Amino acid sequence: MPKNLQKQWWFMFPVTFISGYAAFLLVQAAGIGGLETVAQMLVFALCFAALRAGLQFVSWLAIVAFLPKLAKSVVDQEGAK
Repeated sequence: MPKNLQKQWWFMFPVTFISGYAAFLLVQAAGIGGLETVAQMLVFALCFAALRAGLQFVSWLAIVAFLPKLAKSVVDQEGAK
């Protein structure tokens, strides 16, 4: 995935928000009430990181599939640097 796309606010804001909310729901479903200990925070952070990476990948595939002109412009901008 081009690094330039990860700097776009319109891409990273929804990915980060959805990943954070989904990680929160996963932690709640696992029975971890609050993030009171370091172990609980670590579980949340690992869930968040994995979900964000996966969602970035799926989002990039969707952009390539449904908005190929946008994907090409992002790749061209990165290649021009």
